[in-house]
Amino acid sequence: MKDLEKELERLSAELAKLQEQGKLKGYSLIGALAVSAHARPRATKDIDFLVSADREFFFKLFPELLKKKGYSLKVYRGEIDDPVNGLIRIYDKGDNTELADIIPVLWNWQDEIVEASEKIKLFGVSIPVARIEDLIVLKLKAGGPQDMIDATELLKAGKISKKLDMERLESLAKRAKVDKKLKSLLSK
Repeated sequence: MKDLEKELERLSAELAKLQEQGKLKGYSLIGALAVSAHARPRATKDIDFLVSADREFFFKLFPELLKKKGYSLKVYRGEIDDPVNGLIRIYDKGDNTELADIIPVLWNWQDEIVEASEKIKLFGVSIPVARIEDLIVLKLKAGGPQDMIDATELLKAGKISKKLDMERLESLAKRAKVDKKLKSLLSK
């Protein structure tokens, strides 16, 4: 976990710097670490960020900047119907394990997720984290078994903490085309 904490600090500092320089519009922690910030913590081996940036910058210049900072990475481009349409995967140089996935914003509703992120302190690092509603929608969009478990846990945590904005959740789910999945989740 220490390596993950160290990498979160290092990578979030790089993203913050690029945002300050105007190269990124913004970024938000998503995935298991973000789920753990809002709900019951769960194990994870990597970090996931949603990044808002010009597409050309994201797929061409951004990887080169990360390489110059010493990151080992691979750029993946997905198909238009993939839940994650392209990403930059960062690997540990020592043992080649996955450290982080950096996912580009492709839709306006994803940009709203980045813009609405809340600064939360994780491992001593103040970092923008996606809101509960937004994480639920992202998890429903991804649609895997662990994603559905995470969405359920986030829904429970949001109801308990009274931080769940149902209007926002339903609106975002509709625009992300996961409103039927949300309806099913809410009926359980």
